[in-house]
Amino acid sequence: MHGEVVEYLKADGAKAIGFDIIFSERRQEIDSKLINELHTFAQNADIPEVRSELLIRLDSLKTGTDDTRFAAAVEKAGNVFQSSVFYADENDFFNKPGNAANEDAVSQTKSILSKSALHLPPFNHSKPYFNATVPFYELALASRGIGHIGIHPDTDGVNRRVFPFLYFKDREKAYPSLSLIIAAYIKDISLDSITIKNRKMFIGDSVIPLLHDDSVRIFYQGGKVTTDGTGKETYQSFYQYIPYEYILASIDLLKSGQPPPLPKGKFKDKIVLISASAVGLTDLKSTPFSPVTPGIEIHANIIDNILSNKFLHTLNLSYEKAYILALTATVAIISYVTGPYWGFLFFAIFAGLVTGIHWWVFSKGVIIAVVSSVIAMTVTYLGVILLKYIMEYREKSFVKAAFGHYIAPAVLENILKSPDKLKLGGEKRYMTVLFSDVEGFTTLSEQIPPDEVSSILNEYLSQMVQCIMQTKGALDKFIGDAVMALWNAPAAQENHAALACETALLMLKELNHLREKWRQEKRPLLNARIGINSGEMVVGNMGSKEIFDYTVLGSEVNTAARLEPLNKDFGTHIIVSEATRVHAEKSCPEKFVFRRLARVVLKGRKSYLEVNELICFRNDKDGTTSEFIEQFEKGLKLFIDSKFIDAKISFQKALETKPDDEPSRIYISLCDYHKENPPPEGWKGIYFQKSK
Repeated sequence: MHGEVVEYLKADGAKAIGFDIIFSERRQEIDSKLINELHTFAQNADIPEVRSELLIRLDSLKTGTDDTRFAAAVEKAGNVFQSSVFYADENDFFNKPGNAANEDAVSQTKSILSKSALHLPPFNHSKPYFNATVPFYELALASRGIGHIGIHPDTDGVNRRVFPFLYFKDREKAYPSLSLIIAAYIKDISLDSITIKNRKMFIGDSVIPLLHDDSVRIFYQGGKVTTDGTGKETYQSFYQYIPYEYILASIDLLKSGQPPPLPKGKFKDKIVLISASAVGLTDLKSTPFSPVTPGIEIHANIIDNILSNKFLHTLNLSYEKAYILALTATVAIISYVTGPYWGFLFFAIFAGLVTGIHWWVFSKGVIIAVVSSVIAMTVTYLGVILLKYIMEYREKSFVKAAFGHYIAPAVLENILKSPDKLKLGGEKRYMTVLFSDVEGFTTLSEQIPPDEVSSILNEYLSQMVQCIMQTKGALDKFIGDAVMALWNAPAAQENHAALACETALLMLKELNHLREKWRQEKRPLLNARIGINSGEMVVGNMGSKEIFDYTVLGSEVNTAARLEPLNKDFGTHIIVSEATRVHAEKSCPEKFVFRRLARVVLKGRKSYLEVNELICFRNDKDGTTSEFIEQFEKGLKLFIDSKFIDAKISFQKALETKPDDEPSRIYISLCDYHKENPPPEGWKGIYFQKSK
């Protein structure tokens, strides 16, 4: 049948015929005695037509008849090419010298393959081969050439490359592929004229680029994908497939004078490749277009590449590395000098542009690694982002460490979280402000050396700041020996008045510890006064466009500043406004001990203000504190009502309970004064602040 097909294709004008089938064995011999007996039986058949057909069939079964007819048809056609397969098994007979039978087999196989072998230098760097399966001798001699059909898939199982030449271990000759010898025949190029130079193979005017391992990338011609009604996609090849039975039927129908299924001239000037493509015959290969591509189509694509001089070119490995390095350097530089948003936008556009260019270049036959380039750029971008994050974190830590000495930690943290807030402007907010000052510090600084003043003051201020930070307060500023702190800004604090009161008590407690230490060191002892007020204030960055300060402004701030020196008038340590007392007792009831101290018109104010003394934490009060406060506040009420004699008695009782209470002494003196100098009618027990 193969012989008949070759005769038909040649007669129809086929330019070249290639078999992707290896006829390595002759037809199996049949016992001639049995054939003769069947021949005798056939001659006695009653029906002439049956008798004639049987005799013809039996004659065809005689040994060597079919092989001879096939070889004769191939030789007559003069344009038929056969296949061979090379094996890389070192245990095969080519690796076992000394055995006469093996040496004869080696000699015969090499003799058959020498029909298309080339005397090229052993340039191939792949592993050598030790065995080959070739067509039987008569068929090989009758054929135009013999080429290997070995296909070498990549590690993922996809066939993208082919080796144009293979070598045996001795590397004496190069054995070309089936597709190469067919293409050379079509181009009318002698195999001996094929040359290799500078990693390029020259076949006439076709220049084949060789990879580092001397393989060649296949430039697949592709096809089209069609979708049926169910949505299933089917790949349709660029090449035309014709079932074998169409040709056999055409042969039989032409003999009988009937019209064949294939028109005359169907194969004129065509290259015809013959192979088995059925699924069960395992000649299906994975290609970039389909995982079940018939193997013969790979050879067709290679022939097509050579004839059209259309190949896939790759960059030199050194050039490709330099190119990818340039891409990553570009991404690194731009990502480093731009912000996160612009940097990401640039990276996304640049990566997309590079990918698009690579695909466009690929359509022109040049391969530049897409995946490795994109991965390299992505890793570089992420690396730069990580580096910038680390650097920013270090810078942020440095800023926090450096400016934490100049700016309140709470304010600094707020700035670092929201840098956009670092601009001039303020907002109204209900807050609490604390002012603290050292009593008689100016006089003290004139009496002792500056370095000792500095040492004592720094130690004192350090402990006071610790107290402020302990209650999440914001240190506004130092004013010489004075401290200004605020709560409920920049972060919101519902119990801001209670936190300020707690801070004041902690400051006095820490000061007592310092005084004990200084007493042992025989150093001057400091006393502090504290004023606290709550109210609506303006808080934000105040100053010039170049230099500004995060602080608070407003009359309520001035009130707090006036309350601090009011301690001098009453001999107290902590004075808070009525607003602060109400807010603190509301948010933290039963935590503090207050006593009403006075109705005061502060310096620069016209209306009076109810002020209180913060005595201690409720847990720290002793058994006489409640009785003492009760007597004092009773006397204060009588004093406001101008009942000075009764008020004096209450203040004296309070003084008996607490002999060192300075406000009681002051009010006793005021009672004596107003008895002698009665206040005007409508007087409300108001005290006017003497100094600020």
